[in-house]
Amino acid sequence: MELGLVSEEWGGDTIFVDVSAKKRVNLPTLLEMVLLQADVLELKANEDKAARGTIVEAKLDKGRGPVATVLVQEGTLKVGDYFVAGIHFGRVRAMQNDRAEKVLSAGPSMPVEVIGFTGVPDAGDVFVALADEKQAKEIASLRQQKVRETELAKHSKLSLEQLYEKIQMGEVKDLNTIVKGDVQGSVEAVSESLRKLSTDASVSMSFTLRSAPSPRPTSTWQRQATPSSSLQRPSRGQGTDACRKRRSRYPPL
Repeated sequence: MELGLVSEEWGGDTIFVDVSAKKRVNLPTLLEMVLLQADVLELKANEDKAARGTIVEAKLDKGRGPVATVLVQEGTLKVGDYFVAGIHFGRVRAMQNDRAEKVLSAGPSMPVEVIGFTGVPDAGDVFVALADEKQAKEIASLRQQKVRETELAKHSKLSLEQLYEKIQMGEVKDLNTIVKGDVQGSVEAVSESLRKLSTDASVSMSFTLRSAPSPRPTSTWQRQATPSSSLQRPSRGQGTDACRKRRSRYPPL
């Protein structure tokens, strides 16, 4: 009653059927009521035109590739027709009905499993049959470009003018800032100056302070050390001579 649906038993024009797919209750009755309602409303579709339908579901099959279930709503879909669905296009290589039987054509209100997509479409995408492959490929490429531009616009960097406009519109409430410097004192000075900036906009600023690490001192012995690639294990005599030379170079304190 709240949705404006009144059953025929209560004097309305809405057909009610109690069904259960799990228990298989009243499924034939439901189909009969659907056909009866279609005859009463004189629902008809033109079969002599290019096919048009909706993607019900899609998946990536290991052996067959991208496969989608298409519900044909207008026209007739045939094997060999070129099509476009969302950002993908293709050619109908094979079709199967709901009983896993191969069919060569599908008319209105007939669900079929279509093989021949270049990618996996999304459920709800409009399926349209076209005249040739060139037209289908151009439409799919144009849609892919629009999707790519939309994604880039979401992740593109903001300019100062765009950031100011968003602050004025109230879209930006927090401004995260990273302050880098050579030493900790410079970083603190810059961040303190930024905090003291006067602004009328109600935007809170948070800072991340980072200073460059101080260079590690290098001793005289490290600078004069022999590269590891040229180090060789000396023999007993060579080791004794090397120790004597080292002692003569660095006298004891």
